[in-house]
Amino acid sequence: MCSICGGRKLNERALNVFHSATDRGRDYSNVFFRKGSWICNHRAVPTTEVENSEFNQPFGTDYKIVHNGTIANDKELGNKEGMIDSYILSKVLDCTTIETLRDSLGKVQGSYAIAVMKPNGHFYLACNYKPIFFANAGTDDFIFSSYKHHLGNMANIKRVPPYSVFDEETGVCIPIPREVSNKAVVVCSGGLDSTAVAAYACHKYGPENVTLLHYQYGCIAQSKELECIKNISRELNCKYDLVKIDMSFMNGNSALFGDAKDIHEGIEGSEYAYEWVPARNLIMLSLAVGYCEANGYSHILLGTNLEEGGAYPDNENQFIKDFNACLYGAVQNGKYVDIETPVGNLMKHEIVAFGNKYNAPFKYTWSCYRDGEEPCHHCGPCFMRETAFKRNGLIDPLCLPKDEKEVKE
Repeated sequence: MCSICGGRKLNERALNVFHSATDRGRDYSNVFFRKGSWICNHRAVPTTEVENSEFNQPFGTDYKIVHNGTIANDKELGNKEGMIDSYILSKVLDCTTIETLRDSLGKVQGSYAIAVMKPNGHFYLACNYKPIFFANAGTDDFIFSSYKHHLGNMANIKRVPPYSVFDEETGVCIPIPREVSNKAVVVCSGGLDSTAVAAYACHKYGPENVTLLHYQYGCIAQSKELECIKNISRELNCKYDLVKIDMSFMNGNSALFGDAKDIHEGIEGSEYAYEWVPARNLIMLSLAVGYCEANGYSHILLGTNLEEGGAYPDNENQFIKDFNACLYGAVQNGKYVDIETPVGNLMKHEIVAFGNKYNAPFKYTWSCYRDGEEPCHHCGPCFMRETAFKRNGLIDPLCLPKDEKEVKE
C-alpha cells in the first residue's frame, strides 16, 4: 500500500505531484530517472512486511516497475521471506508488449496499480481495482499518480479504466480478463417495464440462465406482485427468487407503505414521485450485486426507463450508469457484474411495443400501487400503462372483461 507516480519530464509540476503523492506513503521514497523520465514509489510499510527492507521500489533493470497494492502469492512466485511483495513483479511480468504484460498479470494474485518505465522512457500503466490517473498522454508532459488530486488542476486528467493495461506511448488500452458468466438476474417487480425486460433477457441469455429477482419490502401491493412474478416466471420458463427487505426503519415514510387513499392519481401521480421510497433503487441494486456475485451471475437487467426518470431520481439512466461504474470495486478481485437498462431510453408506449416484440406476458403483470383483484385504473402507474397501450392501438389486457383475460390461476 503506497502511491506510485512518474512522468516524461521532471519540472515544477512534476515536483508538485511528487510531494502531493506522499499522502499515501510516508515511510520510504525512491525515484529512478531515465531519458528525462522519472518513476517513483512512496512506500507505506504494511504490517505483513519488515519495516526496513534491503530492497525497495522501483524494481527491475530494463523495465523499471513500481506497484501499489498487495501481492498475496509472492512467496509462491519466488519471493523470499522478508522481501517486499512488489519485488516479484520484476521477475514474473513480461513487459515486451502490452499483450505479454496483460497475460503475465494472470500469474499475480492480489491487488495492483502498476507503472512500468520502458527502456525508451515511455510507460505502461496497469491496474485491477486500484486507481491510476494520468494527464497529457502521448506528449512529453505525460504524468501519472495514484489519485486524481495528486495531479492538481491539470487539464485532461483521465483514469486508467479498472482492469486494463494502458500504453502511454501508443495510446492503446486493452482489458484484463475477468470471470464473466452468461447468467442474468432481472430485478422484477411484476410490472410492465421489468416484465418487458425479463422477456428480452430470456431471449438474449436463454430462459435457463435467467432469474427474476423479486423484492418484498412491505408495499401495499406486495401480495399481488408476488402472484404476478410466479405467473411471469412460469410463462417465460425461467426461475424466480424472492428477497425480503425489512424497511421498517423508514417508519412508513412513503405512501406505498401506508393507506391506499394517499396514493396520487392520474397525470398528477405520473409526473412527480409522490410515492417515493427513500433510496429504494440504491438498496435493491446493492442487494442485486451481492446476489449476483454470490450465485455466479454477471448481468443485472433493470426496467428503469426514460418516462419514470422524469419523476424518480433513481430511475434516471445516468444514475444507473454512475452506479454501474463503481461495481469494479463492489465485487471481489477478478469478478464481473454489470447493469443493463434495455428500456432506459424508452417511454411507456415504446416499452409496450418493445415487450410485445419479445412476447412479454403482459396479462400477468401488475403496475397498480394499490392491492386487489383488479387494478384501480386511477393511480399514476395505471394511468401511464393504459395510455401506453392505447398509443399502440391496443387495450391493456388488465382492462379486458374477465371472460376475455384467460388468466391462468
